[in-house]
Amino acid sequence: MNLRSSPLWLVLAILLVLSLTLSACGGGQAEIKVGAPLPLTGPYASDGEQMLKALQMAVDEQNAKGGLLGRQLKLVTGDVGALEAEKIKAVGERLIGEKVDVVITGYADSGVDARVFGEYDMPFLHADAMTLDTEVVAQDPVKYGNVFQYCPSEVSYGIDAAANLFEMGQKMGWQEPNKKIAIVKVDYSYNILAADKFAELVKAQGYEIVVDEVTQFGVVEWGPILSKIDEAQPAYVTFWNLDPTDAARFMVQFSEKFGEKGLNALVFMQFTPSIPEFLELAGKAAEGLLWTASINPVGAGVEDYKQRWIAKYKEEPKSIYAYVTRDGFDIWVTAVEKAGCVDCYDKVIQNIRSTTYAGLAGVHVFTTNDQQSKYGADFIPTIWYQIWNGENLIVGPTKYQKAQPQLPPWIK
Repeated sequence: MNLRSSPLWLVLAILLVLSLTLSACGGGQAEIKVGAPLPLTGPYASDGEQMLKALQMAVDEQNAKGGLLGRQLKLVTGDVGALEAEKIKAVGERLIGEKVDVVITGYADSGVDARVFGEYDMPFLHADAMTLDTEVVAQDPVKYGNVFQYCPSEVSYGIDAAANLFEMGQKMGWQEPNKKIAIVKVDYSYNILAADKFAELVKAQGYEIVVDEVTQFGVVEWGPILSKIDEAQPAYVTFWNLDPTDAARFMVQFSEKFGEKGLNALVFMQFTPSIPEFLELAGKAAEGLLWTASINPVGAGVEDYKQRWIAKYKEEPKSIYAYVTRDGFDIWVTAVEKAGCVDCYDKVIQNIRSTTYAGLAGVHVFTTNDQQSKYGADFIPTIWYQIWNGENLIVGPTKYQKAQPQLPPWIK
């Protein structure tokens, strides 16, 4: 065909068809879209901001290396707010409409997001730490085989706390005054399942649960529960509530009640103090608090990553998810590179399923039945922290310990 003798509209049409054909075949400039449902507003926004920065930095660094399989990446985000089911579903529909080739988040809810993104073919990688997510995969591995949780589930918190909480007092040179434990938990699966597993295990060790309170999110006045704790005088007060505002209020009111008169007890929290907002709200009332996280920046590349983050954002990472979210991205990239294609989802998913990836949070190896990262010292370890001078100091396990746990100020 002589293009110069053809009508202009025909020439343009042919060029458009050629352009679309090349784009569909992955040759050339078609962007690879990375979907990211994130909590960018609401109580978890400080974590969500760190997830967003982690993914944007990951995309930028990958693009600077020439992209993925020669194609540039583009981050497409959606705000899941306070993890409401309807927002997650709406974000899911929008991201699918954008034709994303992968969905990655730090956390985006319990069970709902796994079901939303499990309906599609592309990989979905999250670190929700929720049995409600992993059981979806275990119950229907064919339908939800694209869903991966790159961290252990929440039950691991209860197992680890039952195994290590009592040793923390021994390391401080503290003698527990009794075998009594207070449990304060919110009616949310992530916290309930962990707290209940802890209760089950400590009862088997001879401890007594003398306060067992279930609340809703948004408690303003903790006085009645603190009065029950005062009356029972337990040796351990454990708090299981994901909301950083609730947790900070608890510590502020705990400090007001026991700061002067004292309480001969250790106080432990599940994960929540890792959310940057907690320390800002709790202030000095958090001094001496013990807490754990099942995902932590403990891998060999952490310091290099931290320096790259500082160079880009002019400040240090503020959240565990600033580090851990990068693992989800890198696991996917490695799987795509091994497959040699992006939208060959079955190949990519199989590569993720069989991965052994040494990341910032430890070594990721996915379980075969529910596709969550294995828990343990040789895989993804739970780390113990104690807050002093507004900083989270690592006090266990021994392999990672950087500071010695000390008696909190309310123990007189």
